[in-house]
Amino acid sequence: MTRAVHRRAVLLGLGGGLAATALPRRLLSDVLPPPRPPRRLVLVMQNNGTQQGNFWPAPPAPGGPDDAAAKLTSPILEPLLADPRIAAKTAAVRGVFIPRDTNGTNGNEHDMGFARMFTGAKLMSVGDQPWGGAPSVDQIVARAWGVDTLTLAILTSSIEPNPKPGFDHRRSFSYLGPAQHKLPTLNPYDAYMRVFGDAGAPADEASRRRLLLRQSALDAAMGNLRDVRAKLGRAERAKLDVHLASVRDLEVRIGRSLAGGISPGAACARKPDAPSDTGKLAPDLLVNDESAIPELATTMLDLIAASLGCGAMRVATLQLGFGGGKWRFAWEGIDRDLHRDVAHNDTSDAGSTPENTALLVRANHWYASQIAYLAKKLDAIPEGDGTVLDNTLIVWANEFGRGDHSLVNVPIVLVGGASPAAAGGGARVVDAGAQTFQRVGCTILRAMGIAADGFGDEPACGPLQGL
Repeated sequence: MTRAVHRRAVLLGLGGGLAATALPRRLLSDVLPPPRPPRRLVLVMQNNGTQQGNFWPAPPAPGGPDDAAAKLTSPILEPLLADPRIAAKTAAVRGVFIPRDTNGTNGNEHDMGFARMFTGAKLMSVGDQPWGGAPSVDQIVARAWGVDTLTLAILTSSIEPNPKPGFDHRRSFSYLGPAQHKLPTLNPYDAYMRVFGDAGAPADEASRRRLLLRQSALDAAMGNLRDVRAKLGRAERAKLDVHLASVRDLEVRIGRSLAGGISPGAACARKPDAPSDTGKLAPDLLVNDESAIPELATTMLDLIAASLGCGAMRVATLQLGFGGGKWRFAWEGIDRDLHRDVAHNDTSDAGSTPENTALLVRANHWYASQIAYLAKKLDAIPEGDGTVLDNTLIVWANEFGRGDHSLVNVPIVLVGGASPAAAGGGARVVDAGAQTFQRVGCTILRAMGIAADGFGDEPACGPLQGL
């Protein structure tokens, strides 16, 4: 009897122990929220300013539907405001300005806005050319997260193919460090293969051993370089950061090969079909034939959405033209040099002539439609209790405010649930008065979970006011 009781006690004890260990797990799963999806960042840069009088959203005129007062309208931003889901995550920030300062270079307002907006630093002279003087915020975020970036651009121009000789500094707004571009990919096929292609495993065991040795050496190098970085001054740290970024990129590539060459994008069920290899089939479309710009833009936006949705990338940038770029916009029925013949003639916020204003509205409406397209693509990808857009911040910026080189009221549009302005109650216009452009970078860093009191040359500027 004693033995039976003992066995029963042991069994009860075991059962109680099992229940005691299982119960907290059930309670924890019921009480604790699931892990938060990762944040993502997308930067889009436009050139040549906007038409101020038709850009900033405003309430519609009285006499419309009962709820008209709650809806903002804008001839340019209409693609973002038309969809209530996208509008609820959209904010236009007014009042951002860029101080006019060439910092001893031969730059003009195009360079001030294009190179400074996302670096927050003054221009610096390299071979008498005005370059950005610091890493851009996309690279700062990528470095903090230990990831690479998807950096894309459309530099095609039938008027002035790519930046003309002597203007290499306008090829990219993304900077690894002072005067060090992160050069964009121009051929969508190349970008697709990098993110979604299968790199292939090492050919043999000897190759694998060599990769392992190289990866081990890189690990040691990264540790040593980080130790050295802490002892350097600001200028030397910036140079070293460029080297660290290249080492990190090589680490990622080697790690992918060791894993059998399968990237997250290659294994993703959402990956898009491979685009045509434009660089081989029709290289002029990447240089001086503008006819495919709409298709190139759509393909690149599809790649960004898929790479974020598949978890293959967390930071992406898209450059629509180079700094001071020149497009004819024939696909929008304009077919003239928008830079010289249209934007330069926009000399007041109200517009110069009705014809000139109408052309600018049409071109800038196209830019807005690209942002709306990307937002809708991200909003169509479920994630957690929402969508990928709910965990993404899209920042659409410009190199200046108006086509006549005005550097005030530079339009900044924030879209996505990761935006500090995403209140969920409809589109917003944030107008807290004049505020320096460095606040944009500080806002981005904070939204991405990176502590920052300032950005670039303004270490204590704080984020954008009014959000």
